[in-house]
Amino acid sequence: MIHLSKIISFTVIFMVFFQACKNSPNTIEETKNELELISSEKINVSEASGLAINTSGSNLYTVSDYTGNIYKLTTDGTVLKEFVYGGDDVEGISMVSSTKVLLVEERTKEIVEYDLNSKNYKKHKVDYSNKDFNSGLEGIAFNLNDNTIFVLNEKDPGILMRLKSDFSIIESYDLDFASDYSGIFHDKELNILWILSDQSKTVNKCSLKGALIKSYAIDVIKAEGIAVTNSNIYIVSDSNSKLFKFKKPIE
Repeated sequence: MIHLSKIISFTVIFMVFFQACKNSPNTIEETKNELELISSEKINVSEASGLAINTSGSNLYTVSDYTGNIYKLTTDGTVLKEFVYGGDDVEGISMVSSTKVLLVEERTKEIVEYDLNSKNYKKHKVDYSNKDFNSGLEGIAFNLNDNTIFVLNEKDPGILMRLKSDFSIIESYDLDFASDYSGIFHDKELNILWILSDQSKTVNKCSLKGALIKSYAIDVIKAEGIAVTNSNIYIVSDSNSKLFKFKKPIE
């Protein structure tokens, strides 16, 4: 016969163990999508980091942190073309026109103007206070409404900078709504910014000064790039080389 004292002791031990597991920092918490997931497709790009889309919404562009090159994709993730750049630590991309894109180099704190036709490029140093090679420029967005440029400093601190077309800084804003900031896109129609966080696993709808309007949780590991159309939000994952398509929220 099992004594009552032993049953009580076993119950106490079990509850202590359960609580320890629950509070353990290594416990993996499930994230549920607050945006409607339409599809997720594997893409043949290693360590995709950054995402852009052409004005017609027919093609996406991403960069590889592994090869340092630029890739043109269909909206279902099929690679159509590779543009050789060979960047050192390229982390973001944005379209200026059908033949020109902007890239950011994290370690060197540079913006790169890249011509898709000639494959020629120019580099421009962003003059701001940051000496951390691993927490530098992480995303870029070209504003087609006024030809200004938005760039993100990833973290420590998180900063949104608005630049002139000559790459000089107009203003900078401290960001505090996420653990890091991994991608950015300017929504021409709504004239707002969509800012992605890898560590917080969120898509964040923001004003042009980085003020949070609304945050949406997403179940995407290492989300590194975002592009938005009138109906969809596209996100690329660095770790598993996937392209996710979500329905764009109406509100």
